[in-house]
Amino acid sequence: MSYNIRTMMRAAVALLVSVSMLGCFPHNERHRTYAKIAEGGALVGGIVISAVGNTGADCDQMVMPGVDSNCKSNATILSTIGVALILGGLLGFVATVSTAEDDNDVKPVVTRVPDQTPAPKTDPKPADTGSAASEPATAPQPQPAN
Repeated sequence: MSYNIRTMMRAAVALLVSVSMLGCFPHNERHRTYAKIAEGGALVGGIVISAVGNTGADCDQMVMPGVDSNCKSNATILSTIGVALILGGLLGFVATVSTAEDDNDVKPVVTRVPDQTPAPKTDPKPADTGSAASEPATAPQPQPAN
């Protein structure tokens, strides 16, 4: 009987891992969100089952002479189910997150800032047209009319 339970538990764990890997939804963000919620629920459910279920030590303390109970086998089944849910939730979450498409489709925004440096000051005097360097440049004087 022990061999049969172990085989069934291995099959259940393999099925749980396979189903959790199939529900990744790499192209649909809404379905990925639902998958993450379900995987988180499986993780929390596994923790609750493991916390509430009896252990083999609990069964040894509750044993009564002359009463044959299935406490140890039930404790083993519950702990296995709890661990399988925890592992399935974790593996499913990792698979869902790792297969999601990257959000690198958004192009970076390039903002061009105008040049804020002041323009160089230009000399308002007219340019020198070949006069000697020692003579200062003067403005032309008006000629008297004859």
